[in-house]
Amino acid sequence: MLHLIGIGYKKEHINFEMMDAIKKSEKVFLEYYTSFYETSFEELENFIEKKIIISDRELIESRIEEEIMEPAKTKDIALLVIGDPLTATTHTDLLLRAKEMNIETKVYNNVGVGTFITRTGLQFYKFGRITSIPFFSEKFMPRTPYLIFQDNQKIGAHTLFLLDLNPSNDIAYKGHERYLKAHKALEFLIDIPEIMIDNEEMEESHKCHFDKDSHAVICSRLGFSDEKILYGTVEELITYDKENILREPLCLIIPGDMHSMEEEYLKQYQI
Repeated sequence: MLHLIGIGYKKEHINFEMMDAIKKSEKVFLEYYTSFYETSFEELENFIEKKIIISDRELIESRIEEEIMEPAKTKDIALLVIGDPLTATTHTDLLLRAKEMNIETKVYNNVGVGTFITRTGLQFYKFGRITSIPFFSEKFMPRTPYLIFQDNQKIGAHTLFLLDLNPSNDIAYKGHERYLKAHKALEFLIDIPEIMIDNEEMEESHKCHFDKDSHAVICSRLGFSDEKILYGTVEELITYDKENILREPLCLIIPGDMHSMEEEYLKQYQI
């Protein structure tokens, strides 16, 4: 059996059912290229009393059948995923492949960024489509994050942006830092519509109102013991992020239409 186990963001997020599955597994793999974990791997190994095999992108994408799937046909194998295991479509695909191979599976859900964004006071049901902002460059300026933001704004929905990470120094991110800084993401969202207008990809009249006077929320290490939530104008947040160290993982929220209760709650995080 393949046990697909979400382990949240620290060892305290692992419950008894998950521990039972881990302890009876012959091998325990940890996917580590999509996020960060508060607990060190050595501490995590001591906590679960099992040796952990770190799985990088190459193993998950190229050798997963040989290393994980085939053994799971006859043995208990655990694949630990930071946060919740089904937030990423990669794991949905993994479960479909397991079904094709007649491998029994069990999913153990856990907390993730979707759980913790409510700590901002913004109502969960008022969020629109979630998107991410990848590492970008002059030669690579993706439009998708802005277009999703634009669609959310049209219906007054809040937009959650997950900022790119490189926790395992993945070769795919060669030349990039370990995580995308919040101020760079905000500057990207200001710059990208101008690029689209200049390239005649969008008319000026279709541009969302978003500038340095607009308000946004930066969330640093949501769900970790040292989480930090900041609310202010884009200009204030950019200045703060450049002058202080906001640790990864980071996400950014641009509120849509807010209820008075949401506005009142956010005031406690005003910078």
